[in-house]
Amino acid sequence: MNFEIGKKIRTLRLQKGMTQEELASKLNMSSQAISKWENNVTMPDIQILPDLSVILGVTIDELFALTDDTHLIRIENMISNVHFISKDDFDYAEQFLKERLNDEERKSQCLTLLAELHIHRSDEHREIASHYAKDALILAPDKKRNHNALRDAENGVIFDWNFSNHHKLIEYYKNFVPNYPDYWRGYVWLMNYFIADGRCAEAKETLEQLNSIHPGYLYPLYGGLICKEEGKLSQALALWEQMTERYSHEWLAWSSRGDCMAKLCRYDEAIEYYTKGYELQPHPKYTDSLQAISHIYEIQGKYDKAIEKLQEIIVLLEKDWKVTEGKTIDYYKGEIENLKILLK
Repeated sequence: MNFEIGKKIRTLRLQKGMTQEELASKLNMSSQAISKWENNVTMPDIQILPDLSVILGVTIDELFALTDDTHLIRIENMISNVHFISKDDFDYAEQFLKERLNDEERKSQCLTLLAELHIHRSDEHREIASHYAKDALILAPDKKRNHNALRDAENGVIFDWNFSNHHKLIEYYKNFVPNYPDYWRGYVWLMNYFIADGRCAEAKETLEQLNSIHPGYLYPLYGGLICKEEGKLSQALALWEQMTERYSHEWLAWSSRGDCMAKLCRYDEAIEYYTKGYELQPHPKYTDSLQAISHIYEIQGKYDKAIEKLQEIIVLLEKDWKVTEGKTIDYYKGEIENLKILLK
């Protein structure tokens, strides 16, 4: 019978009556490394496989008898939880996914994972590029090329319309929507790009199409966003108020109103609406509202309150999602440490 490698290590370890700490001690490594294997975050290095198989009482082949589905689960966990994916793991994942593209049953999932794998690699490179660009700016703060590098690494703002407009994505979704007319999110993607480019007349037409197949809080939400783009702020505010009055039990309506207020720099109102949306949200809860509130507190210089929200996120991830380590947890812990420096 095939097992996912992490589950198999855990099963064999328990059969031997060993704790994670005891297995780690026999392998001269940390118990955290064993935990990462068993939670499918990482896999054992090739060099320790002989010792691991002897300790667990199986052959290496038996240890790694994985199905295609367990390979896919492992790759998905790696993308979600590993901050920097090693070259060997990246090459393994890419090769496995490409080899399964002829499998019609798994082709869609493999294509999605290939896209996410390369986006992950791109994010890794952008993070590294950001550090280099900031170091370059210390040495040459008046060099435009260094500022351009930091902007590109951090996906910063480009005012130049020639580079910042979304006409290619708009054309893609203008063709996408007629082909999938019942998929309401396609209209939302198209509206987002129309509004971002100030193409309000086309956004209004798309909003009516969306409302015809998926009525709800999105209609006043996007109606308000279009009004805001047209410079009709009072109408926008009225629509967003109507949205939360009419859909008062819809957590996304409140959180979306929080987004709108945050973008207007009306931070106290934003915190109020984010909090309301978070309270209404069913379990398992998402972290977005807490993170948004933390960002606001950081902007306001209330670093102690920002830290409190980040700590709430870590507790939530463990309670609702059983996430206690990996890329996401490391990110929030890193943000807390950075804010503690600002508190001094």
